[in-house]
Amino acid sequence: MKATFFITALVLTCGLLKAQFKNDNVLYKTVDPFELCNALQQSPGYVLLDVRSNPEYEDTTSFNMNYGRFKTAININVRELGKRIHELDAYKNKPIFVYCSHSQRSRVASKMLSDSGFTNINNINGGITSFHYLSVLNQPCVQHIYETKNSYHFISPADLCKKLSSTPAAIFLLDVRGDSAFQHISRDDKENALGAITGSINIPLETLGNKLSTIPPGKEIVITDIYGHDAAAAAKLLATKGYKNTAVLTEGIDRWVSMNETTVPCKNSLYQSLVTYRLLPNFNFGDWVKEGKSYKLVDIRTAEEFNNQHKDKYRNIGRIKTAINIPTAEMETRWNELSAYKNEPVVLYGFGGGPEAFTAANILIKKGFTNINILYDGIFSVRWTAGNVKGWSWLSGLVENIPEENK
Repeated sequence: MKATFFITALVLTCGLLKAQFKNDNVLYKTVDPFELCNALQQSPGYVLLDVRSNPEYEDTTSFNMNYGRFKTAININVRELGKRIHELDAYKNKPIFVYCSHSQRSRVASKMLSDSGFTNINNINGGITSFHYLSVLNQPCVQHIYETKNSYHFISPADLCKKLSSTPAAIFLLDVRGDSAFQHISRDDKENALGAITGSINIPLETLGNKLSTIPPGKEIVITDIYGHDAAAAAKLLATKGYKNTAVLTEGIDRWVSMNETTVPCKNSLYQSLVTYRLLPNFNFGDWVKEGKSYKLVDIRTAEEFNNQHKDKYRNIGRIKTAINIPTAEMETRWNELSAYKNEPVVLYGFGGGPEAFTAANILIKKGFTNINILYDGIFSVRWTAGNVKGWSWLSGLVENIPEENK
């Protein structure tokens, strides 16, 4: 894919990508994944509402959004909630816990419920995917309410770290991305920038069925790719061939790179990449801000996006304070505006996880810049993290000029 997978998937599934964080703890309450068990225990008669599409709820999507579900959850697609909201009338004053995949659609649904007179609404931050990449499913109380039809399981970056540190011989790391992406010769600059976990064996998904003899049946097969969707397809294939212990790295290398080193201690030591620039998660960028580190911030989006004038309204989400705007398409002719920073930290960012920032980074590297950093997953991720990750809400203060409709 050409963009961060979870952003693309949200567009594909519902077309609802307005942040709506302004309603958090105003029209409804928010619940951190690690605090869900306690919140449910303190909410007698609670109702779980899953507002994903029915294929997501049933683990039957054609792309990797099959993350299981919470038992007893009522499934009403957010697209249908307006005309089906009467089905929830019996719960108007009951605690309702709303979730989707990444906690965007659930925010839209929570606002709709609030506007319709429901009085005890709780949005589960991060969505059900966060329970996988944050290892929240390891908690017994969460295991008790979780179920899936998948023939494989997910493994978080942190849990993979632990296994590779304690029992590396028991793991077979299978990377199923295409040859060009794995060998860094793709036409997509982001694909070329993303490395692999040390020890990974590359067998592209399209050839996997013919190379099963190279995969040891007695080990846990941990499957990776860039975003997780090909890995899930590979896991399904292996299951049909008799492999009983297969795991998909949740949201692939894309998620691995975006994690905080505090959560994933081996993140950098077990990761190999050929690029000379740094992929900077918003957590690390936040640390730079707190430390008062000096850097030059460059917004590589189009002028329309930078000025909140893009025809797709959801892309108008403000800009990070102090950023100057040099679109990627103009970097070849305007790079000299940054010449004073050739040996200083330069931070590039785009809307989300598309290849544009990586293309801009390559241009600057060729011009002799020595300290290029890409704010991984862009301004969208900064805002999403502020709204969903406990302890990081202050990141929202880094973004300015957000249109009212997208706050």
